[in-house]
Amino acid sequence: MPSGWTPKRSLPTRRLLRARVDQWRTDVGMWRRKRAYRKGAPTGSARGAFVVGCQRSGTDMTLWTLDKSRDVDRYDENHRAAFRDCRIRDRETRERLIARSNAKRVIFKPVCDSHNTAKLLDDHDGAKAIWVYRHYRDVANSAVARWGDMNLRYVRDLARGGGDWGRRQWNRELITPERQAEIEHWCAGDLNAHGAAAVYWLLVNRTFFDQQLNRHDRVTVARYEDLVTSPEPEFRRICDALDVEFRGEMIETIFASSVRKSSQQPIAPGIEDACEALLKQLDQVRARARAAVS
Repeated sequence: MPSGWTPKRSLPTRRLLRARVDQWRTDVGMWRRKRAYRKGAPTGSARGAFVVGCQRSGTDMTLWTLDKSRDVDRYDENHRAAFRDCRIRDRETRERLIARSNAKRVIFKPVCDSHNTAKLLDDHDGAKAIWVYRHYRDVANSAVARWGDMNLRYVRDLARGGGDWGRRQWNRELITPERQAEIEHWCAGDLNAHGAAAVYWLLVNRTFFDQQLNRHDRVTVARYEDLVTSPEPEFRRICDALDVEFRGEMIETIFASSVRKSSQQPIAPGIEDACEALLKQLDQVRARARAAVS
């Protein structure tokens, strides 16, 4: 190797590094604005909140948008103070992080603990949850583009009775005997990667109703497609629910180009029927919630 030679980074790597630097600059700038805005505000009055739902449903976008409110501090699942291997840490740790903030809301994104949302709300007085969902086909497309056949391998393992893969892989926690039978039936057919991602969507979003979050007065439902096509009224509604500041600049970078733009790969009829039924249920909850504030 010639002296002084350095390998050229690939274009995707350069873009990733540039994006990370840009995000760091944004974070630093926002931190400074929040510090100035909250100067002199006491700690100890913050309340917790949780952005939850199935992976690839827009929970990241929701959290980062809410973090642009000067009334919010946030912890995503990569933040070691609040998470370990993407699972949220114990109640005492969460309480400590909330107590030391002088924001109005400290928002966590425990998507791998979405099935424990009701317990998280019970653990923290005055806490709120935002359940974000998205059309199952777009979730499947995004999941396959991001992770390939990972969900297919997971679901097949569940069908064989596995799923105890350590702290990060939490899927077995979602499986009842009835759902085990469903998974075994679907895996006996021609299950592809998109179908497996749709099964995963089913498992997570069914827990919304299992936990009776549709009847919980501290849970706000939001559909990704609404958030990106009508961001101002939707994020105003969410900010009102959280009792935090909304500003127009929070939504300036939101775009809707990912809505139903990807190729529509086949999903087995039984899986698609189950997804359609659940999507309809979620849409009904969302419609009632939006009507209540109109």
